[in-house]
Amino acid sequence: MNSHEQLSGLFWFVISILVCIESVRVKIGTFYNPGPGFLPLLAGVTLGVLAMILLIMNIKKRRKGKIRELWQGVQWRKVVLALMCLLVYAVFLTKLGYLIGTFGLMLFLFGTIGKTKLWAKTVAALVTTLITYLIFYVWLGVQLPKGILGL
Repeated sequence: MNSHEQLSGLFWFVISILVCIESVRVKIGTFYNPGPGFLPLLAGVTLGVLAMILLIMNIKKRRKGKIRELWQGVQWRKVVLALMCLLVYAVFLTKLGYLIGTFGLMLFLFGTIGKTKLWAKTVAALVTTLITYLIFYVWLGVQLPKGILGL
């Protein structure tokens, strides 16, 4: 058993108990008329359940390998390229706009991940960009950067 995982599970379980206690003190209200402590109570219960899952899994599992084995086979070149691309995306998003910037980001990410044909990567990037645009801009009304296209 990993003592660090046990300590972190216990820590988050104690935090969840404290959150639940404080949210009850603030008054949780009812399901149909929630008070200011309702959402913190739900968050505390969720955190407690996740902490318990971590503790139970840690107790049941046997140590099968070292941390070094976890990182074997990671393609660091792709990781660094993806991080650099995300940085460029964040810098130029307002200038290019959501549609052009996200299309370029998706095209690059799909290009570095797999070895599919260019037309498949382009279609996947276009579909992803349009679906996220429809969800966030049209349906949810989120303001997205218009950029050079003005869309």
